[in-house]
Amino acid sequence: MVASESLSSSSSSSSSAVSEEHLDLESVATDLHNYQIQAVNNELEEDALELVSLNKSVSKELSKIATLPPLADDDPYYDKFTELEKNLFVFIIGFTNFLSPLSNLAFTPAIPEIASDLNTTSQMINITNAIFNVFMAISPMMLTPLGPIYGKKIVLFSSTLGFVICTILTAVSVNLPMFFIFRALSAFSGTACFSVGGNIVGDIKRPKERGRALGWILIGTQLGPCFGPVMGGIIVTYTSWRVIFWVITGLAAFDCGLILICLKETSRIVIATELKKRTGKKFVFVKFNPFRVITAFKYINMIFAAMISMSLTYNMYGLLTPIRHVINPRFNLSTPLLGSLFYLAPGMGYMTGAFFGGYYADYMTKKWIDKRNGIRVPEDRLRATVICHGLLQPILGQTVTFTAVNAYCVDCLPHLKGDAIASNYVARYIGGGAISSATCLIQINNIGIGWTSTISAFVLWCGCLGGLLLIVFGAKLRERAVEKFEREKLRKSKDAGSPEK
Repeated sequence: MVASESLSSSSSSSSSAVSEEHLDLESVATDLHNYQIQAVNNELEEDALELVSLNKSVSKELSKIATLPPLADDDPYYDKFTELEKNLFVFIIGFTNFLSPLSNLAFTPAIPEIASDLNTTSQMINITNAIFNVFMAISPMMLTPLGPIYGKKIVLFSSTLGFVICTILTAVSVNLPMFFIFRALSAFSGTACFSVGGNIVGDIKRPKERGRALGWILIGTQLGPCFGPVMGGIIVTYTSWRVIFWVITGLAAFDCGLILICLKETSRIVIATELKKRTGKKFVFVKFNPFRVITAFKYINMIFAAMISMSLTYNMYGLLTPIRHVINPRFNLSTPLLGSLFYLAPGMGYMTGAFFGGYYADYMTKKWIDKRNGIRVPEDRLRATVICHGLLQPILGQTVTFTAVNAYCVDCLPHLKGDAIASNYVARYIGGGAISSATCLIQINNIGIGWTSTISAFVLWCGCLGGLLLIVFGAKLRERAVEKFEREKLRKSKDAGSPEK
């Protein structure tokens, strides 16, 4: 009896101990859960405080970013290549930039002959020039993002090789659709060098030296539209229009050899190469957004820079496209050669402006750096464009301004990388070249040369206004752009780090 009582008492005490232990575990679990909730709340409060702190300090940090301190000039990567190699790279890029604009207008003296051979009208052949400009604009948008992914050299070589093939097929065209298609594809493959080449200059040249390098590159870009028609006029006077494209094919094939043998990869990091090392695969496909370039226009700086380039290109193609149609009847010129010689006058102005424009832009940059005691602002380059764009447009305006705008796009918003200059080319050739090429003859036939030139002058003044607005308000606009980018970057990092529900 006593044993049973003791047994029952011991069992009751053990059960009470178990229940107490169970209660203790429940309380520990509850405390742990409450602790986790408190930790999450504390983390959210810290994030909120971090955002508040970011808002308070953003103006100070942005001012540092917006002024681009000259410490970037001390980056040892700029010394990776010798000065001889850098100059060789600039020459190759300039020669590559020469080819697509050469093909763009070299055939203009032969438009009547091409129209007759393909059983169509001169106006229809002229529309192919507008299509050429559209694809010149699409090319940087589609191909520029491939440079950082697979390497700028391979993109430049592949696009130039594609230009060679498409130009051959243009030369052997037997009907209008074939001529249309391969003219468009040659524009697409031959224009990637514009933005990729500018990015290469950004890789190898210090900021204070970029204006001169871009000026040399622009010599090739501007010589093509001016001396191409002279070459085309000589060829079509003595032989077939198809020889024009065979000559361009030979020049492009020579350029392919230069790129393959002499040009080196300038990218600091090639994304595909790094992925190959990690995965062990021979080829890695990296997804990219081909329309990413257009997103650069969400920044007002890029819109104003596009206004400048669009106005210049509109004026350029409005001047060059109808020369033979206007000059030959007025002066009773009977051969394409004589009419094509009128391209030499604007050609000399473009070449002179491109040569001196880079040096002048660098001079203005250094001058204002000294005024600010060593602080560099990208808008200083645009000060070189005010007089030339606004007053000396017929002499030097286009190419001096182009040099400064290209350098500004490279320096303005570094986080955009190649998208900045690529977006400028998109606007330049769609908003300027394509519209002007397609409408200039229609305007001349309906409202005359005087009113057509007046419209062109008004467009130029709009572009000049965009440059003035950048000089005055560009720094503040860049601060807002960097602030917007940092907020988007912070939001994306928060979204990527948030736990899945």
